Parts: sequence; C-alpha cells; structure tokens
Amino acid sequence: MSPDRAPALPAVPGLPAEAAAGPAPAATPLPSIGALEVLLPLWHRRWWLLLTLVLSGALGFGASLTRPMRFTAQASFVAQPSLRPSAGSVAGALPALAGLVGGAGGSPTDLHVAILRSEAVSDRIIERFSLQPGWQLRTRSETRQRLNRRVSFGIGRRDGVVQVTVEDENPQRAAAMANEYIEELRQRLRAFALEDARQRRQFYEAQLATARAGLDKAQKQLQASGYDRAALRSEPRSAAEAYGRMQAEVTAAELRLEATRRVRAEGSPEVQQASAELGALRGQLARLEVPRDDGAGGGAFVSRVREFRYAETLAESIAKQAEGARVDEAADPLTLQLLDRAAVPEFPSSPQPLRWLQLAAGAGLALHIAVLLVRHRLALARLDPAYQARLALIRSVLPSRRRRA
Repeated sequence: MSPDRAPALPAVPGLPAEAAAGPAPAATPLPSIGALEVLLPLWHRRWWLLLTLVLSGALGFGASLTRPMRFTAQASFVAQPSLRPSAGSVAGALPALAGLVGGAGGSPTDLHVAILRSEAVSDRIIERFSLQPGWQLRTRSETRQRLNRRVSFGIGRRDGVVQVTVEDENPQRAAAMANEYIEELRQRLRAFALEDARQRRQFYEAQLATARAGLDKAQKQLQASGYDRAALRSEPRSAAEAYGRMQAEVTAAELRLEATRRVRAEGSPEVQQASAELGALRGQLARLEVPRDDGAGGGAFVSRVREFRYAETLAESIAKQAEGARVDEAADPLTLQLLDRAAVPEFPSSPQPLRWLQLAAGAGLALHIAVLLVRHRLALARLDPAYQARLALIRSVLPSRRRRA
C-alpha cells in the first residue's frame, strides 16, 4: 500500500459513496477580515438599522404613554435626644420593640423604621385612605403587599434623618400618606411613652404610700421615747441622721433598680449602671453601720432617731421620683422632630417616556444587529467546502422522512 494513499473506510449503510471513500480533502477556510467583517454588513443595512431604531423608540414611547402615571411624595424626620426631667423616658418606652430590629443593639432610628413597617401601621394607613376599594383589591393582604411595594424608608446613617417616600396615582393622596406615616409614628411613640410613665408613676406612688406609713410609725416611736440626760450627753443626732440618709439612699437605689428592670433587659446598660450604683451605696452603708443598742437609755433614742431619719429621707426620695413620673406623664414625650413635610408633587415620577424610548430603541437596535451578524456568519459558512462536507455528513446519518414512514 502506498503511504500517500489513505485507507478506505468500510461501507456504511445509508452513507453516500463519497463519504465512505474517505475524508474529504481539507479546504482552506476563508480568512477573517477583522472589524470589516462586522462593519460592512452593518453599513450595508444601515438604513434598515436606522428604521429599526426609530420604530423601536416609537414603540417604547407609545408603551410608556399607556402606563398609569404615578407621583412620588417624600417626608423626612429626625429623632433627637430626650430633654425631659426623667432621662430616657422615650427610650424606656421602646425596649419591648427591640426584637423587631434584631436585638438591643438597634439604634432609635432603626426602631422607628421598624414601627413604620409594622402591620399595625400599614392597616391604619389602609383604613385611613380606603386603599383596598380604591385599588380594587379583594383581600387585605394583597392591599398590604402593594402598599409595601409603594412605600420605602431611607435611613441616613450619619445624620440620623429618616425619609418616608410614597408613590401613588393620586398626587394629593401620595403626599397625605407620607405625612400620615409620620403622624402615626408620633401617636405610637406617644402611647408607648405615656404607658411607661403611667406604670412608673403607679409603682412609685405605691412605694410612697408604704414609705409614709413607715415614717409615721418611726415618728410615733421617736415621740414615745422621750429625752433623758444620757441621750443629751451622747449627741447622737448627727450620726443617726447620716446613717438614716445613707440607708434611705440604698433603699431608693433598690427601687430605681427594680423600676428599671420592669422596662429594661437584665443585661442592658441602664440596669448595669443602677446595679453598680446600688453596690457602691451598700458599701458606704456597711462602713457607717454600727451595732445598735435597743436597751434603755441613750442607745434606744439613737436607734429611734436613726429609724426616723431613714424613713423620712426614704419618703422624700420616693416622693421626688413619683413627682418626676407624674411630670413625664403630663408632658409631651415625643423626641420626633419633623424635618420636611411632604408636599403635593407637581410632575409624575413614572413612567418616564424618554427613558422608555431610550431603552426600547437600544434593545431593538441590538437585536437587529445580532440577527444581521448571525446571518452574515451563516452565509460565510456556506462558502466553506469543509463546512458543507461536514453538514452533508450530519444530514446523512439523520433519519429521513421516507425511512420514518
């Protein structure tokens, strides 16, 4: 066998004799001409491309006119630190809501946004503006979902400004809804703060009644003790008063810690600070404490003076805290400051006809260019003999219609 001659392939049923004789000689592919291969077909069809650009833009512009117009209104507010007599009144009203933003590490701004996104506020907005019949929806859940899609809340991490943005077909309703969100947040915060102040006032008033009863008892015991020469020589009043005041401060600190634990978590900074203060006062009390002599003479008088001063100081301290709680309940508890009130928008925010025109024109032109380039590559491939031979080989092994019949 000659080395220059390729071995013959065995005959395959259904395969042409030319294909069975052996592989076709390799043909020289057409050389690529680079950018001209892309630009020349496009330049040849330039007028069709221009027509596609115009028609696609016109279709996009017309489609934008069929969409309903929507208007966007925006209001903003900022949360400021509390300036009330009892510090932390508003902050103390919100710890129960800390779970809405993932723990106690959330800032007041995050808590405010969590309240705005709650279902209670959404239902109040839906009822206030009759959105379910206005949007012609069947269920409240569908109305709530559409409302959530049309309302957004932006938080400024540096300045703490919260922006409420509402989109609606009616410009007056869009502005009214944005303002109503802030007003609803005001009402919720006011209710939380007033409820907290009411609970603290009731707690301190109950403790004050107990302290006054103890004061009356200590006063009666002191009056019944009388004065003798030993009591006058001992000059016990200053030491008894100092010890009584310190013991009263310890009791008042215990009451503050108990009141703080009613509205704060155990590991919160407020509870830890109150616990540290109570520990320091107990240490001072331990240094002042001396054994008491309840027998006759000056010791009994000293003990009763000390008990009287303790009950008196305790009653005064609790009375001040109860008065602060009453002031908090009567004062305006809000730290929410309105920055910008939503105004009625003058121009629609969507749809944007120019944007639709640009997107449609670009998409139509890109699609037409892709079709032209694919057709051009297929036309070039038909001129390649190797491609034609391989295409004939593939067709030969496919089942024909006669064979399937």
